Amino acid sequence: MEARCPSCGSALTELDEDQWPAEGPVPAGTIAVFQCEQDHRVTVGQTQVSA
Repeated sequence: MEARCPSCGSALTELDEDQWPAEGPVPAGTIAVFQCEQDHRVTVGQTQVSA
């Protein structure tokens, strides 16, 4: 199954870490950054659950 952008529905491509956005900080705990054909970015982070 191909990952789709939640904003526009186009295909997402995973960016290598050296391609992560330089214009702003990437949130702590980010494990992946994806970009779609419309230049929307999606970050994926670690889930932190505490009880």
